[in-house]
Amino acid sequence: MPNFDGVNGYGEKNLPPDDELRTALLKYTRQNMTRQQQIAALGKDFGVQIGLTLLRKIKLRLDIPTVRTQKLSVEAVTQAVINKVGKDPASSHGPAFIKDQLRLKMIFVPRQVSVLPASLSITNMLTLETLSDKLWSNATLMASTFAFLGREGAASFVSFFGQALRMGGVGFSIYAYKDKYTDSVLWIKVFPDVRSAGAGGHIFLDFVEDTGFIPIQLTTDKGSEVGWMYAFMSALRASYAPDINSNLYPFHVLIKSVHNTVIEGFWRHLKEKLGLNLKDYLLRGKTEHLYNPHNRFHEPLFYWIFAPLIQHELDDFADWWNNHRVRHQHEKILPSGHVPSHAMEYPELFGALDCRIRVPHEAVEDLRMELNLAEGPKSQFQAWPSLTAEFDVRASHIYFRLGEPELTMANGWDIFTQMATELERE
Repeated sequence: MPNFDGVNGYGEKNLPPDDELRTALLKYTRQNMTRQQQIAALGKDFGVQIGLTLLRKIKLRLDIPTVRTQKLSVEAVTQAVINKVGKDPASSHGPAFIKDQLRLKMIFVPRQVSVLPASLSITNMLTLETLSDKLWSNATLMASTFAFLGREGAASFVSFFGQALRMGGVGFSIYAYKDKYTDSVLWIKVFPDVRSAGAGGHIFLDFVEDTGFIPIQLTTDKGSEVGWMYAFMSALRASYAPDINSNLYPFHVLIKSVHNTVIEGFWRHLKEKLGLNLKDYLLRGKTEHLYNPHNRFHEPLFYWIFAPLIQHELDDFADWWNNHRVRHQHEKILPSGHVPSHAMEYPELFGALDCRIRVPHEAVEDLRMELNLAEGPKSQFQAWPSLTAEFDVRASHIYFRLGEPELTMANGWDIFTQMATELERE
């Protein structure tokens, strides 16, 4: 019979406004969701139930790019691939990593492009080599974990100290919090100091302040930085989750770092995908004799240039990690073969509950005041060596006079040399 009402068997579709719908679909694309997962996410986010055919029509109408519908030419995509490979001096990036990074920028690499680097003599594009034998010399790796009830995680730091770079003592420490259940990187920052109790306390409060929550259980190694973390976890969980049985779910557990396999595995990926390249870029200052530890301007200028660059690289790496598809493990009880950010945002689709304990900003401020009185302010632990407010002003003026060139890890030392020369002339 004719359908005079014009409504199919699935009923009317009360879709959200196009701008909201497009924003959601772009987010799903960045999260590398399958079409079925996108349909499920639309149902959760907007309460609409649609099929594959309508989803395809909506994506075409709203200009949601895919590998087939993107408006970039094959030549433009190929150049984007070549540019990514050119930023990999350690030759540690495989095709999947590069494709994922370009997808986050809404550039989709078709199959025919993946064979081009071989003809261009760009190595290690088609075969992702194992770099486990390329260890950072004397780099310090320490780890700690935190866990959720039904959503677990990890936190730790890795250090690029003087004994690793051997550049007169300059270096960096990276601290991260990682969710175990979803495999998401929740928070990752670069710091000058993560070893003292005061530094660890401020880092933990920064994490809580930025994310707005604590886990049910914090698990760390027995390092010197965990004292205030232990105290703060005890106070916050007692205040904002008093009904949780501490005998079943302790607020803090101490383990050896060698048993912290979740975060150790993450640091391996960070080292292979990012750390080796960062080390190559930083060591250029040593191998080309651009950095002089006895020059009074070089240490603060080193941190002025490279600390923000490393943080930017860490943010990009966390974005890639949270939106790449982890490998499937058949025997694994926790999720596998999924995208971490998808599982974090839609835990019920993975048989999980969101058990994060929300903490108000005022509570963090109260604990911060207590820590300031006992150990000192945050600036005491997070200020880069020799990088004073006065030097920051001078460096900013010189950078402005140079025309504010774009700073990257690739050209960082070139701009360092120009700015160091100008500082000597003043």
